[in-house]
Amino acid sequence: MEPPVAQAEEQVPDIVEPVGPDQTPTVPVAMPGSVAGPKAVASDTVITGVVSVFHRDASMLFDPGSTYSYVSSYFSRYLDMPRDSLDIPIHASTPIGYSTIVNRVYRSCVVTIGSYETKVDLLLLSMVDFEVILGTDWLSPYHIILDCHTKTVTLAMSGLPRLVWRGLLGHTPSRVISYFKAQRIVEKGCLAYLSFVREVSVDTLTVESVPVVREF
Repeated sequence: MEPPVAQAEEQVPDIVEPVGPDQTPTVPVAMPGSVAGPKAVASDTVITGVVSVFHRDASMLFDPGSTYSYVSSYFSRYLDMPRDSLDIPIHASTPIGYSTIVNRVYRSCVVTIGSYETKVDLLLLSMVDFEVILGTDWLSPYHIILDCHTKTVTLAMSGLPRLVWRGLLGHTPSRVISYFKAQRIVEKGCLAYLSFVREVSVDTLTVESVPVVREF
């Protein structure tokens, strides 16, 4: 008899209501300080690791609090495929109320977990902490079981052998916080800040500062 597999408590994401042609739906996405957001406290309730996307390693966050899956602007340059425009743009919202409009998508991206090749649509999002976020649009069809304690991701698809993939162990980097934990903190009345940081001490290059090999 197969031993029971620990399964993370199922979190049901917000339902996106039908909208008219001039309306933009808003969906939650875990933003671990990604869209110029604040650095968050440490959390052991998320699973991160390095996963192959189109046979190229990408830093990954598995997040049941995110309705869709996302790819960073930086990593998207390695996707050798065209991107499409969404028929209806969406607002990707963070637990602290910050939102950004997402209107580009890479269709049927190949994500390799162990020996299994899976596919997912990745929305283009400006973020810095991770290169890819896999949300419920990937977790659900592949019957994914997340065990945050052991940091394992189990593919439990019917008719196929179970595959268990292990993420990074140890303490999660301080910049990572789950969507639901951040939401609970804000609901309790804790203050949330959105900061933009710009380096102003770097000297601006001038034409005279560029080395000249030969003057004509």
